[in-house]
Amino acid sequence: MTASTTGEPVRVVSRPPVPGRWIGAGRSGTAVRAGQIVAAQLAVALVVAASGRGPALVGLALLTAGLMVVTAWVRWRGRWLFEWLITAAGYAGRRHVSPPAGGPNALLDLVLPGAAVRPVELAGEPAAVVDDATGLTAVLELGDPGDLLGDARRALPTPSALLPPADGEHPPVRIQLLLHAAPAPAPVTAGGTAGTSYRQLTGGRLPGQERALLAVRVLRVDGWRDEELRVALSGTVRRIVRRLGPAGGRLLGEHAALRVLGELAHHDGAWPTRETWQVVCAGGLLQASFRLRRWPDPHAELGRRLVTRLLALPATATSVALCAGPRTGADTAGMPAELTVRLAAWTPDELALATQALARLVADAGGEVRRLDGDQLDGLAATLPLAVAGAAVAVGPDPEPLELSIGGGGLMVGANRHGGAVTVRLFRAEGTRLVLVGGVRAAQLLVLRAMALGARVAVQTGRPRVWEPFVRGVGSTGGGVAVLPPGRTVGGGPGSPICPVLLVVDAGATPTEPTPGPAWQATLVVRDELTAADVDVLGRADLAVLQPLDPREAALAGAALGLGGSAEWLTRIRTDMVAVVNRRALRWALLSPTAIESQLIGRPGRR
Repeated sequence: MTASTTGEPVRVVSRPPVPGRWIGAGRSGTAVRAGQIVAAQLAVALVVAASGRGPALVGLALLTAGLMVVTAWVRWRGRWLFEWLITAAGYAGRRHVSPPAGGPNALLDLVLPGAAVRPVELAGEPAAVVDDATGLTAVLELGDPGDLLGDARRALPTPSALLPPADGEHPPVRIQLLLHAAPAPAPVTAGGTAGTSYRQLTGGRLPGQERALLAVRVLRVDGWRDEELRVALSGTVRRIVRRLGPAGGRLLGEHAALRVLGELAHHDGAWPTRETWQVVCAGGLLQASFRLRRWPDPHAELGRRLVTRLLALPATATSVALCAGPRTGADTAGMPAELTVRLAAWTPDELALATQALARLVADAGGEVRRLDGDQLDGLAATLPLAVAGAAVAVGPDPEPLELSIGGGGLMVGANRHGGAVTVRLFRAEGTRLVLVGGVRAAQLLVLRAMALGARVAVQTGRPRVWEPFVRGVGSTGGGVAVLPPGRTVGGGPGSPICPVLLVVDAGATPTEPTPGPAWQATLVVRDELTAADVDVLGRADLAVLQPLDPREAALAGAALGLGGSAEWLTRIRTDMVAVVNRRALRWALLSPTAIESQLIGRPGRR
């Protein structure tokens, strides 16, 4: 059985569940429940009680008993009818639309009614908690937001490994690991020049964007006051930050937490977020959520790498949430846990394609997943960093087979000496300033690759004729490239995680300070030559891309960027190489132009 836009679930039983691992039918599974047996018994008892009391009463009893049996024992699209009735009742009884022109607070009230984000101090740092009727939740962003160079992937622990022990000294705790990724090339550019070229460059193996967050929720239970819950939450967060080690984690404050909620939900404050039976509509995107009902064999390759492969699905963006807890004893056997996937796409056809890919992936791994039709708002809440409970399955004492990691995504600048990708996180939740010292062709190479990530590009230049052949060659893919006079304001609205903005400032002979732009906008300043007047501009940039320099330029760059003895190598690198520098590291990269890039741009040298 395959998943489709009609909501039909994937149901593949190729092997028995592995005891003590991610298993179980859960609330929405196929297991027979005690209530179904009771319903059958009541139906029989009702008919027996009505017998001999007249045709009308017997007929009514038979009709009632038949409805009870059908509701309890008939399945449709992989679920019992009574489950559909419960879902329909819940759908009919809740609000489906956020207020018009509402911000992230309105979104939070839609997915978690009555919740509020409050500033507090946790683990000795200012932070925020999501306070609602069932608990307090703190959100940590994993990884270093200041490290703009993509390095090797780093392993992350499973949520169950971060849970505190189940004892009277701690309130119940639920932990959620939320992984979010956007593919490269983006689906909207995949069939165009930029997307085809980028796929040739990367083989489609590098995500254009990835984020990882950890939500830690302490649950309200009798005997625990709010102040005690905050103290327990602070202690749990402190232990988790120590445990995370190299991956790192920083607590989000009030504004950052609300911003992240809005970005991950693709919520646009100018338009309401709306739930229908099959999707959630937000920011122009259609989003559908799915929940795993049975984990594949964790010892098989597909089972171990399922999360990584889920994040590479051909959707505009994919969110995968792993939630575990609270513990119910010293052993983790039977501990509630769940995995929820949310796919976002611009069109119904794109969403259907991603849904089919999800169905094939889970089926090949031997698992089972259900589309949350009628519960799409719950699916959205489950895939935001809130650690709310859904339909959980059981997790065993050894979660080790799961492979979870972060790092390596972004814009591919080139390849290192081992053939690995050298990537930069060009687009992020704050403006990025980038200076390129070299030729216009190298700038055009970066522009084409940024377009493959879905970026909207504008070029401010005093020499439009230099850019015209490139602009014509690119065409209208992804909106094309807008060429503007120097200083002209870029239109089209602000950037977003799935549609960032790249502003190219081709300043010519006049140095230009790359002022920090808004979130999800990168400003690329192109300098044909490096002069003493550019030193301050280069030193304040978040990233620098340097083509081969002459000795005078290398000395200036070394002083501005603190390169020390490495500055001398800037005069020795090959003509098709660049140095990529941020405030913490230096990487050497071969630009490795594709056949399309070579034909469209030519040799990306300085002269």
